[in-house]
Amino acid sequence: MSFNDIKSMPISQRVHLMETLWESLRTETTEPESPEWHKEILEARMKKLKEGKVKTYTLDELKARR
Repeated sequence: MSFNDIKSMPISQRVHLMETLWESLRTETTEPESPEWHKEILEARMKKLKEGKVKTYTLDELKARR
């Protein structure tokens, strides 16, 4: 099925297809493997956090910023 095939479907059919896809993923027994670039970003962020280069906020502080 191509992008154009999906795009030509009525919206209600596309939503149903999307729900079916999500359900198939939800019931999957194996976790998908994260791409290497995810790991690299997380490691860089943890390094900045450990070096004190990142400002952190409590949940209450974030709520107060609204």
